[in-house]
Amino acid sequence: MSVAVDELEHLDDAEVLRQLEAARRAMSADLLRDPVTLARGLDRTYRMRPHLRVIGDALAEVGRGEVDRLLILTPPQVGKPVYDQSVILMGDGSRKPIDDVQVGDFVITHEGRPKRVTAVHVQGNLPTVQITTHSGRQTVAALDHPFLTPEGWVNAGDLVPGMSLATVPRPATNGDSGLWPEAARLMGYFVGDGNTSQIGTGSFNCTITTASDGVEKEVRRCADALGFTVKLSEAKKYTQGKVRRLNVSGGVRQWLEEHGLARKNSYSKRVPEAVFRSTPDVIAEFIAGYWDCDGVVSSRGKDRAGQPRKDVHVELYSVSRELLHDVQHLLLRLGIRSMIRLKKGTYNDAEHISYRLAIIARDDVAKFRELVTLAHEKRAETLAAHTLPRTEFDPRLMADPIVSVEPYGEQPCRCLTVEDDHTFTSDDLVVHNSTTVAEWFPFWWLCTYPGDKVAVTSYGDDLALRRGKRIRGYVEEYGDEWDLRMKPGSGAMQDWEVTAGGGVRSVSVGKGLTGFDVNLLIIDDPHKDRADAESEAARRALHDWYSSAALSRLQPDRSAVVAIQTRWHPDDFAGRRIEEEGRIGDGGRWKVIHLPAVADPKFGPDPLGREHGEPLPHPKIPTRDVARLRGWWANKKQTSIVRDWHALYQGDPQPAEGALVSEELLKLLRDTSTPVEPQKIAVAIDPSGGGRDTAGVIGGYLGDDGRVWVTDDDSGPMSSAEWSSAACMLAYRTNAAVIYVEWNFGRDMCVLAIQTSWEMLQNEGMIPKNVLMPSIAPVRAKQGKLLRAEPIAQQMVQDKVRFRGVFTDLEREWATWQPTDPDSPGRIDASCILVYGLIPDANDGAIVHAPLPKAPQPGRQASAASRYGRQVATPGAGTAGGGGGRRTRR
Repeated sequence: MSVAVDELEHLDDAEVLRQLEAARRAMSADLLRDPVTLARGLDRTYRMRPHLRVIGDALAEVGRGEVDRLLILTPPQVGKPVYDQSVILMGDGSRKPIDDVQVGDFVITHEGRPKRVTAVHVQGNLPTVQITTHSGRQTVAALDHPFLTPEGWVNAGDLVPGMSLATVPRPATNGDSGLWPEAARLMGYFVGDGNTSQIGTGSFNCTITTASDGVEKEVRRCADALGFTVKLSEAKKYTQGKVRRLNVSGGVRQWLEEHGLARKNSYSKRVPEAVFRSTPDVIAEFIAGYWDCDGVVSSRGKDRAGQPRKDVHVELYSVSRELLHDVQHLLLRLGIRSMIRLKKGTYNDAEHISYRLAIIARDDVAKFRELVTLAHEKRAETLAAHTLPRTEFDPRLMADPIVSVEPYGEQPCRCLTVEDDHTFTSDDLVVHNSTTVAEWFPFWWLCTYPGDKVAVTSYGDDLALRRGKRIRGYVEEYGDEWDLRMKPGSGAMQDWEVTAGGGVRSVSVGKGLTGFDVNLLIIDDPHKDRADAESEAARRALHDWYSSAALSRLQPDRSAVVAIQTRWHPDDFAGRRIEEEGRIGDGGRWKVIHLPAVADPKFGPDPLGREHGEPLPHPKIPTRDVARLRGWWANKKQTSIVRDWHALYQGDPQPAEGALVSEELLKLLRDTSTPVEPQKIAVAIDPSGGGRDTAGVIGGYLGDDGRVWVTDDDSGPMSSAEWSSAACMLAYRTNAAVIYVEWNFGRDMCVLAIQTSWEMLQNEGMIPKNVLMPSIAPVRAKQGKLLRAEPIAQQMVQDKVRFRGVFTDLEREWATWQPTDPDSPGRIDASCILVYGLIPDANDGAIVHAPLPKAPQPGRQASAASRYGRQVATPGAGTAGGGGGRRTRR
């Protein structure tokens, strides 16, 4: 403040107030210097970074009328974080803590479908809140992580009791554990009334106790189906009363060990992992078995007329809250709502804590009756008496009201970037990974030009609506300082006005601007995902909408277009605008702020003045911590396919035609049915330089047809100890005779790592002692990535390489790697080494630059069969074809 205190002492009160007000207004005006300054002044959590200053300055140029077209091209914004122990529902039905989820995994989105994780963001320790819902669910998330509510996406820090969060009933998981219904039901009996406690220092009990004839019959039926034996205990207390103990034997101990049910008590039992990865009918069998033991089905008494009520209580009791949360999730998989409550009591004159899970509503009880068949006589009879019909249709989402939101301190957090709709479920609640770039600028514009109309568009209505709601929130919270107030009666979240005549309309690209005069058009993430960007029809529709509907709404007095996006395709929104209208620096119209993750001189002068190879700043990483920034972006590169790295992170999408091999050809190389006699089985390794690098570990064989058949891909980010162990286990599993190693890297170190891992695995019992280690052979491939990869691409074109299955990651790398990229992924290098090892002549072949064919030459299409066409050999036994397998010690 420029007014000195000692000067104010000589002024009258009116003059003091006038000068103070003038100083306040000067400060407010200073905040409107640019959107970033405004955000920093009003939001204490806003973290300033150099690239945000560059963006803020460019946006201010638009506001001053110096630029009327602005493109901001950045890597994907950092996802919003959740607690790293939050449980994520995977595409196969299993559940993982978020810190175990990896790029390439599939997770269930709010649409109930599996979608691929394209990035994992480690956020470090952040302030969090713990959210508890009416059903008893609890989750922990950072303050800025959005949750889906009936009114749209709301950040965790803005949630309050009374709001409802979304859960996903009946998700379309694609897992199939192969678990029999009888096995799932028997698991339920062991979880409920089973005794698997430790006996001495070795074995453990395998008994189930019941007083129900129906349950005993089911236990015997399920055990018999699995080849187990059930005998009635001859102990006196079990032969003279109704309660009986069933002793299960005949291999059941190994089965219980495999499914995590051995040596457990009431506090430590959990639902076996295989149940989560099962189909709904198998899940219902587990629930039936457990409910037969620990469940309650009881009448609700009489109605006001004194008649027996037709609805019933359906409940489950346990001392383990975690176990009931498992069951609650399984019920949701069947579309059944339930809630968990604490139950306090006394036992042996001491306080006893347990938990009660209750089916919530009459409609849920009706679903339970339809899907879950109980064997316990009394419970089955009472449930059957529940004759009230269902009154509700199955919803796509189910609401779970919030009962509390409490601070939870700083916790380690991370987030996922998910393809398509960018959502996933955390502790059964739907959350989102998002950006906030398009929110402060429209608010700043309205503060500067309150009579202007702003259109905020994005790929989807939900995202655009959330932008509009956040901007409106800024107006309501901060707008008075700049005489910006909501117009009375302007209640719609997606279309509202301020008293000065301006306003905001939030819609998805392609619709919603008819009749709305636009001064500022913001296009935020116009492409939903890669599939959308690569669809020629979708791109044409977007370009047509922009050139006709969008541009036609711009006003002559003041108008501008600002687009903020991640690049996907050469002809995406940004690509077409630059192609048709050009950059300002080249005499065109668009000012382009291109911020690649790693500076590269081929993009021209860097907006931040970075030298070649310097990293882009990150909102969650201090700018001075260059090593951490380099590590962050290096990790993004290692965990992204080559094509995504160039497009999403470098803003330089490459045409698919630039790859050595087309996707169409790779699909045609899949052949799982042609009978082939392996002549030589091998494993090929492209060693990683460290735990962050992807090590290529590829298995395959040379067939009697002269082709190389790829059978396995065990590649991944691994240390030397990890990739050498993975290669040894793959060699043992496939009965490989040789391990090929790229001799241009590491030489003796590779041999030592493999020998050490083989010995260690034999000492640990993972590989039998009598199995000889395969020979280790060097492959001296040509120096240079292109010189090495292109001959193998020609082998594919000539139909000399085929795939014994679908290898998504390997195929994607071959179809997206650009010959101009100095780095090639480990899978490509390892597959090259495999072919060079099995067909040495390939290393001597001429390099021919050929167009991408649509089919192998010649080619034949095949469908399902075993990986080898027949069983080649079992581990430890020799193979018949040409000495292809290992030998064992005699």
